[in-house]
Amino acid sequence: MRILWVSNSPLSHSGYGSQTRQVGRRLLAAGYDVEFSANDGSRAGTWEGATVRGSGFDQYSRDKVREDIERSGADWTIVLYDPWVYMQAEGDPFAGNPRVLAWAPVDHYPTPPSMTPWLYQHGAIAMSQFGHQALAQTIEAGRQRKGYERGFPLYYAPHAIEPVFRPTPSDFRRSINVPEDAYVVGIVAANTGGQIYDRKGWGDMLAGAAWFMESHPDAYLYLHTQLRPSGGIPLQALVNFVPGLPVDRIRWADQYRMKDDGYTDADMAAVYSGLDVLLATSRGEGFGIPVIEAQACGTPVIVSNWTAQPELVGEPWAISRMGRRREASGWVVSVDPDFDLRHASFFGKPIIADINGALADAYAHRGDPDIKAAAIAKAAEYDADRVFDAYWRPILADMERALTEKPNRAQRRAARKAKVAA
Repeated sequence: MRILWVSNSPLSHSGYGSQTRQVGRRLLAAGYDVEFSANDGSRAGTWEGATVRGSGFDQYSRDKVREDIERSGADWTIVLYDPWVYMQAEGDPFAGNPRVLAWAPVDHYPTPPSMTPWLYQHGAIAMSQFGHQALAQTIEAGRQRKGYERGFPLYYAPHAIEPVFRPTPSDFRRSINVPEDAYVVGIVAANTGGQIYDRKGWGDMLAGAAWFMESHPDAYLYLHTQLRPSGGIPLQALVNFVPGLPVDRIRWADQYRMKDDGYTDADMAAVYSGLDVLLATSRGEGFGIPVIEAQACGTPVIVSNWTAQPELVGEPWAISRMGRRREASGWVVSVDPDFDLRHASFFGKPIIADINGALADAYAHRGDPDIKAAAIAKAAEYDADRVFDAYWRPILADMERALTEKPNRAQRRAARKAKVAA
């Protein structure tokens, strides 16, 4: 079976790039014929002996996806990206193709209306338990309101991590000029999209950290992100603006490395291992891979009680379980639903006082061996080999079976609509 994988290049240092490498490596090892279509501005090339088709002129390479499918001769196309990006284009580039799956993030609740057209025309793989629940609810609502006949598959396969993420001795603290006995809070997050909204919750996290650091003079804050990105939040200005934030106790990732050769997985394992806690109270995540990477290194985490995040440290999110709570491997911070006009759905804005409270509790449990063991055990659920065997192999088997079956009525109807639209 030949597969075209559409996402960031496997050579990219992004989260999508890391997951492309992680699954792509195992697809190739399992004997599948795989090509990659890069949508992040990358040039054409090869990776692990596989063809990487370069990006187009469009921001998301929507201008060349259809031709990439044709030229690759793919039996199936898997898209690791936000489906709404493609549905808002002038003409769905996947229209009329019955064998397309989006490995789709859902970072709002309920599922944004902008994602609904994809579910009615293509298949999807949810990357979180929350996402699977939200997408299934959307599909069922379509059935009830419109008599919609579900003709496309919906699966679940979580993001995963490589075995390199484990407790790793390193000189990380010395490299950022922090005393060995200091308490180090880390934030590992991409600084992108901030000109539209603060999805990562930088303002919330910095305000909560300022409150905590004011009463804990041995606490430092490490920011592993882009300081001056194109399209992100002006973090340097924000850091200087947050009341009470001790700028002299803030440390940044090496910005040259962030722009040039990046940090390898082994480098990141050393970073996580040097932290006392990871602060990751985003307003909405489709998954949140740093949360699992940190726990695999024995570092407890603090997340928001919204969308995919709670399940990464404990039980899956549910409206009935709103509020702040302690889990075996970390803390879940309560949120206020915050309407996102752009996507006509809700983010979860973390309560800043709860961020401070969770940091104080994490400080009180510093070095707790039970929390460390629980974090490592939780992360083991997302081991890349385990996830591939448990989730991807059954999906791939279904994909192979579908090659011998005729498209069902809903798929034929979608193909006819696409032909008329063209």
